Amino acid sequence: MSHKEQYHKTMDNTEQILKEYQSPINKYLKIVKKGNKKLLNTKYANYSYGTLVDVLEYGLDSIPLTNVSSVLLLGFGGGSIIESLRKKYDCHAPVVAVDIDPLIIDIARDEFDVKPNKLLEIHCMDAWDYIEKSNSQFDLIIVDIFIDMKVPKKFYKPQFWEMLSKNLTKDGFVLFNAGIDLFKYKVRNFVRKLPDSFVYQKNYNILYSNTVIIMQKIT
Repeated sequence: MSHKEQYHKTMDNTEQILKEYQSPINKYLKIVKKGNKKLLNTKYANYSYGTLVDVLEYGLDSIPLTNVSSVLLLGFGGGSIIESLRKKYDCHAPVVAVDIDPLIIDIARDEFDVKPNKLLEIHCMDAWDYIEKSNSQFDLIIVDIFIDMKVPKKFYKPQFWEMLSKNLTKDGFVLFNAGIDLFKYKVRNFVRKLPDSFVYQKNYNILYSNTVIIMQKIT
C-alpha cells in the first residue's frame, strides 16, 4: 500500500474535519482530528503533526544534534518539527523558519500555538528569495517545501543548492524531504549536481513513499 493510499484509507475512516481553509498558495487546507491528535492537512497529504513528522524524524535520527546551535527551517507548515526538535531531541537552538504562505503561519499560531519568540523567528517569504538574500549561517537546514504533494521544481535546481551552501556551516547538515514517489534515476540526477562540498545519503520509501536526502558540508 502506498503512503497516499494509506493516507486516504485512514482519512476516510477516522478523520474529523474541524476547520477548512482556502489558500491562494496551498489551495485547500484543513484542520482535522485523528484519534487524540490535531493535524494540518492538504487535500491529499499531511502537512504537520502527522506522518510528515515521522518522515522528518527519520532523517533527524541520523543527524548528530548535540552541537547544533542554529537551525533554518525552509517550509514551516504548522511548526510540528520544532516541537520534535525541542521535546524528542532536546535541541533548543534558535530556529529561523520560512514559509511563503501567510495563512500557514496564521494557522500555526492560532491552531497550534506556534508563534515567534526568543528562539523562533518566522519569515513569510519564498524560501528561494530567503536563501538568495541571506548571509546567515546555520548548523542544520531542514528543507521541507511542498505545495500539497509536490516540491516546486526550482528547489531541485543546482543554483538553489549552490546558494544554500553559503548558508550552511562547515560540517553542518541538510535534511531534505525530497518528494513523494520519486523515480530513483531522478534522485540520482539530482544528487549528481549537488555542490562538491556536500556528501550525501539517499533514503528511499520512507513511510512507503517519501525520499529523504541527508547532506553534510565537508569543505
